[in-house]
Amino acid sequence: MSAYPTLATRRRESIVNPLLDKLQPYPFEKLKNLFSDVTPNPDYRHISLGIGEPKHPTPAFIQQALIDNLAGLASYPATLGSDALRGAIADWLQKRYDIPRPDPATEILPVNGSREALFSLTQTVVDPSQKDALVICPNPFYQIYEGSAYLSGAQPYFVNSDPARNFAPDFSQVPDDIWPRVKLLFLCSPGNPTGAVLSLDDWKKLFELSDRYGFVIASDECYSEIYFKEEAPLGGLEAAHKLGRGYDRLIAFSSLSKRSNVPGMRSGFVAGDAAILKKFLLAP
Repeated sequence: MSAYPTLATRRRESIVNPLLDKLQPYPFEKLKNLFSDVTPNPDYRHISLGIGEPKHPTPAFIQQALIDNLAGLASYPATLGSDALRGAIADWLQKRYDIPRPDPATEILPVNGSREALFSLTQTVVDPSQKDALVICPNPFYQIYEGSAYLSGAQPYFVNSDPARNFAPDFSQVPDDIWPRVKLLFLCSPGNPTGAVLSLDDWKKLFELSDRYGFVIASDECYSEIYFKEEAPLGGLEAAHKLGRGYDRLIAFSSLSKRSNVPGMRSGFVAGDAAILKKFLLAP
C-alpha cells in the first residue's frame, strides 16, 4: 500500500478546518464516558451533573402563546425578527434595568438562544489574520467561549475566579502586555457556576480598559433573573448607563432558556452597540 494519501483522502483533509483539532471534548460527553461503567446506588437520589436543564415546568402563559400562534410555523422568520418582538425586548430592557429604551431597529437583534450568538459574535469581531489575537474568558467557563475563540483564529486567555472576590474573575491580574492583543472579553454575570455578580466598579474598570485598547465586551446575562438577594443583578447595559457612557463595544446576551424554563424555544436576543450588531447580521 502506498504511504502517500490518495487524491480523495487529500481532498477530504483539505476541507476540514484544522482549527477543529484545538477543540476540547464537550464536558457532558466526558461525564457520559466516566459514568458508563458505574451502577448508581439505588438508596440515593440521582443528582444529574449533565446539561443544566430547568427543573420547573414552562409557565402556562408561554405554552398558550405558542398554541395561539401556531399559524406562524408556516413562514420563515425574518433574521431581524418582527417589529413586535424587538419592541417587546426593548420594553423589557427599559423596565428591568431602568435605562432609556434601546432602539429596537438598531440596538436589538433576536437570536436562536445565546450559544450560537456567542459564537457568531467572536467571528464578527476577531480578525483571523491577526495571529496573536486573544479572547479573554472567565475560568471556569462556558465551553463555547473557548471554542469560538479557537475557531476565529484567536487564542483564549483564561482569568481565574478569585475566592476573595466571591469567585468573580479578577481582571486586575491580567498583565499589561496582554491587553493590547485582546479583541474580545467574555463575561458571565451572574456567573456560572459561581453565581458571582460584577459590581459597578468592576464594570467601570472594564469599560476603561475597553476604551483604552479597543476590545469588545460580550456580557453573557442568561442567568440575569436567577438570584437570591432582594436587588436584581447589575447588567452590562445598566452599568454603562449608570456610568454615563454609551454602548460602544458592548454587547449583552440574554435568553429565555434558564430564566423562563423554555430551552426548547431557543429564544434569546443580543443588545448594545448598533455598529457591531449591523456587522453581526453577516456573521456565520
